[in-house]
Amino acid sequence: MLKTAAIVPDERELILSALSPGPAQKRLALALVIGILAVFVSITAGPLKGIATRPVAAFVPAYATAMFVCDSITAILLFAQFSILRSRAILVIASGYLFAALILIPWILTFPGVFVAGGLMGGLQSTSWLYFLQHAGFPLFATGYALLKDRDPANDVWPGEMLPAVTVSVGLTVALVAVSAFVCIAGAGFLPRVVLDSLHLSPLWPYFGAPVALASVSALILLWYRRRSMLDLWLMVVMCLYTIEIPLSYYPTPFRFSIGWYAVRVVGFLSSTLVLTVLLYEIKELYGSLLGAMLGQRREREARLVTGDSVAATIAHEVKQPLTAMITSADAGFRFLDRSVPNLEKAKEAFRRIVADGPVPRSGTAEDRAVGLQAEAKHRAPGRVRADP
Repeated sequence: MLKTAAIVPDERELILSALSPGPAQKRLALALVIGILAVFVSITAGPLKGIATRPVAAFVPAYATAMFVCDSITAILLFAQFSILRSRAILVIASGYLFAALILIPWILTFPGVFVAGGLMGGLQSTSWLYFLQHAGFPLFATGYALLKDRDPANDVWPGEMLPAVTVSVGLTVALVAVSAFVCIAGAGFLPRVVLDSLHLSPLWPYFGAPVALASVSALILLWYRRRSMLDLWLMVVMCLYTIEIPLSYYPTPFRFSIGWYAVRVVGFLSSTLVLTVLLYEIKELYGSLLGAMLGQRREREARLVTGDSVAATIAHEVKQPLTAMITSADAGFRFLDRSVPNLEKAKEAFRRIVADGPVPRSGTAEDRAVGLQAEAKHRAPGRVRADP
């Protein structure tokens, strides 16, 4: 099986999600959080507080499907990034997104009114407790990510093969979701009553929702303390949105399908798309860099070919010119010798010009140089040298 080489710590800076966030990213994240807080205040104590809403049958399936798709794609991209970086921290947060996606399956199956009036399986409390487990489980994965990523980068690299690590991680995450779903569905009758009926939440909701929100706050503080990269920044925003979701689900009205309940779903969908957007932006930037590098190599190769052709043409001209002169001198020398009365002086002069243009050493007499020329000609092309008359 082929192994993917792990990127060394110095090369990790080439990954955009590992880069430190710039001022623009920080301002955007701050503006997003302030905007969500403004919506929260408007719903709980502002002009949106008294707006009456009614259930929309198609909203819950559409919301669950969108959340499942976004969280699943984010998990896949993070697992792919783990295969490159071999970082344990990336593996943990990828498992967290997989957990958040998979737990939506039993959540939608138990939600009242989606398939049947009382939910396809489980009891009245199952849906809310699955919601609590999702919003408590993901912050725990984010906490594990924050604790692992601040280790020595040399020790953070996964030493073994990538595929077994991903397989084990996915298997453990699926098992965790299965156990959570079994407890919330099979043990629905033993769970605390956080809902009164299919629409109304009970007064116990805030008491169990507060620890869930506290898990998100703890992860947010830890990420803030150990923030290093763009991925850390947007995970902090996700934790902030998770913290807002819990009180907004109950206030100002403890009622499903209230304005606050719909706002919570919108905030949840927004939180599931943030890291996905960062990873897609990373893919776009890396693809652009790769394309630019390929085009640069192509232009460099074409420039080398043009330069090579020019050099070859120059060399051919420089070689052809003395060869032409030598051939002309040799032809003249042979004509002087082929006369009825050979003109030896002219022939010698022609052969001297050949010797002067060739690589034969110029030391010695003209006769020595002529003998050297003849020997070299015999060595290079036997049988082609004319006999000396």
